Amino acid sequence: MQTRGARAVTPKPLAVLGATGYTGRLVVDRARELGFPLRLVGRRRDALEEMAVSGDEIRVADARDERALREAFDGAFAVASLAGPFLATGDLPVAAAIDRGAHYLDTSGEQAFARRVYDTYGGPAEAGNVVVLTSFGFDYVPGDFAARLAADGLEPLDEVLVAYSVSSVAASSGTRKTIGHVMRQPQVTWEGGRLVESRFGASMRTMRFPFGDRAVVEWSGTEPLTVPRHTQTQRVRSYVRAPRAAARTARIARLAAPLVGLTGRVGDGPSPQRRARTKFTVVAEAHGPNGSRRVTLTGQDPYGLTALLIAHGAHALRNGEVRNAGTLAPAEAFEPRSFIARVVPLIEIQAVEEL
Repeated sequence: MQTRGARAVTPKPLAVLGATGYTGRLVVDRARELGFPLRLVGRRRDALEEMAVSGDEIRVADARDERALREAFDGAFAVASLAGPFLATGDLPVAAAIDRGAHYLDTSGEQAFARRVYDTYGGPAEAGNVVVLTSFGFDYVPGDFAARLAADGLEPLDEVLVAYSVSSVAASSGTRKTIGHVMRQPQVTWEGGRLVESRFGASMRTMRFPFGDRAVVEWSGTEPLTVPRHTQTQRVRSYVRAPRAAARTARIARLAAPLVGLTGRVGDGPSPQRRARTKFTVVAEAHGPNGSRRVTLTGQDPYGLTALLIAHGAHALRNGEVRNAGTLAPAEAFEPRSFIARVVPLIEIQAVEEL
């Protein structure tokens, strides 16, 4: 009960950097459904004002202006950053969020950026008692969750393999822009219990999907970074399904478009109907002396799933559900089964098979 003369406490907002972008608008919509007070952050005041509703706060800031970012994030409980390409513009938002005592989530699909976040910001985040969740969207939460489910009870492992298959690809302009950056970035994989240099297409293999065995090509997913943080394994490989003829050509950019950071400009992304037609399957296999297991996740609409993951991740952070501070992998921060249940039907556990 509020005593006479006392002021009601205003809940801290979720700051959404890149709110007017294609994925930013989806995140804002999902966050409103969960009842968040929102702070819309971007470069253009007119665009922010156009999408704001009653009660929304507005802050003008560029992802390359640290002072403006600190002012924009001050008083927010968390920051959702959708402003890619992240390797070029992502560091200052992370640093500013930590500086302001705010949790941080982003939709980066860039392995090189995720590695920098884990290497650089773990200590500051722990010291600030905040959680940093990078690549917390379709790329690459499903793979990390599937890997953890496959590994459960089988450690230590010889290897963990993760493969993505996406049909009816629909990509925004921001995603297409980011593809070019990703294809030129350095890549690592987990081999012999440590990170080693790799490259796109360094290996190919066949993985079993619900629709049959398919060729997959090694890809710069973040699983080689995230899985060893919570799973004892000697090897981690991340793959994307592709025809063998396309594996070493520019055609792979189109096939893998949903896996490289779901950002885009206003109105420059797929329609809801086309998004709904984009289906995906994520398969993870764990192999070791104690046995082998395959976990299959299926779903649709990678953009919509990304928005739900960000919104529910922020909701869990607001509710204090993450016990540890620092830079965390998805499966370090959350129990996979319970978190997946929050975002059904855009993703579901289709099968868990002992091999």
